[in-house]
Amino acid sequence: MRGIIDIIIGIVMVIGGLSGNLVFRGTDSGGLLAVVGVALIGFGIFRLIKGSAAQDQPTG
Repeated sequence: MRGIIDIIIGIVMVIGGLSGNLVFRGTDSGGLLAVVGVALIGFGIFRLIKGSAAQDQPTG
């Protein structure tokens, strides 16, 4: 579930940064915010895959 939230926040950051409506705090850079958003999307995908693989492993 946490990975999905990271992906959603990342998408909002990318859209806001590229549209110019949001900027990275302290730098006033929309492009940097979009890059951070892409990194957050990648991290969310990683967490989803990692969580899915952990659930597939038998315990015992």
